Amino acid sequence: MGGEFQTADYVLCGVTLVMAVTGLFRGFSGTLGFALATLAAAAVSTFGWVYSSRFTQTAWLRAACVLVAALLMFGTVRLAVKKLVNGLLAQPSDALFGMLTGAGIGALLLLAWAYSGAYLEYSALAGGLADYVR
Repeated sequence: MGGEFQTADYVLCGVTLVMAVTGLFRGFSGTLGFALATLAAAAVSTFGWVYSSRFTQTAWLRAACVLVAALLMFGTVRLAVKKLVNGLLAQPSDALFGMLTGAGIGALLLLAWAYSGAYLEYSALAGGLADYVR
């Protein structure tokens, strides 16, 4: 793929390594719960900000309400997913699949960057991968 590693490539590898280690300690259920809860909180934040303009025009009040809604959604989804998935796997396999899921999330970040095509000159990995994904 591209030339030599650049600073952004080291950051991406570091993020992937950190996600893999936290996935090892969280387990598959915790990592999956965190990923799905983050997506749900982002969706609630986006739609909450757009639709809260019907109720109030005060920016700080809208932001506070959206923050509370996003935090409630994050906690609810994370707890629900963790409780549902936690009973399916034994402890060693839960930790191993958690590590693999964490590394996969880091790899998805690289793939998303390459697919977006933005600032590819800052990363040899994303620049080289962009040739394949587009």
